[in-house]
Amino acid sequence: MEKTTQPKEDIVWVYSKEKRIIYYKEPYSTSKEQLDINFQTISKLSKDFGKFYLIVDLSNASRPTAEIRQHILEKFAIIRSTVQHVAIFTEKNLLLNMAATFVMKKTGLPSFSIHKKQKDAEKAIEKHQG
Repeated sequence: MEKTTQPKEDIVWVYSKEKRIIYYKEPYSTSKEQLDINFQTISKLSKDFGKFYLIVDLSNASRPTAEIRQHILEKFAIIRSTVQHVAIFTEKNLLLNMAATFVMKKTGLPSFSIHKKQKDAEKAIEKHQG
C-alpha cells in the first residue's frame, strides 16, 4: 500500500488515495469545535471516495469527557453511511482500548476494530478491503 506521510500540523489527511483511507490523529485534548472541524475535513477528503476507510490514531489522546464522547457519537453518525471500517489504535494500555471500544459500540458503525499498534490497524483495514 502506498502511504502518504502526515502533512505538518495536519490532524486529518488522505493516508492512501488508492485504498480510500483517511487518517485522523486525535490531539491530546479536543473540543466540540475541534471535532466539528476534524469531521468536516474527513467528509471533505472522503467526498470523492464514496465509501472509505478510517484509521484513528489515539496515541496522544487523553480520555474524553462525557460531553466530548457524546459529540464523537454525533460526528460518527454523520459518516456512518460512507465509512466501511474504522481501525483505531492507541499505543496505550488495555484500559484506553476498552474505553475506545465502549464508545465505538455506541456509534452504530457497520465495522470497527481497536488495536494497540498502527500496523495492526492497517492490517485490519486491508483485511476488510479483501
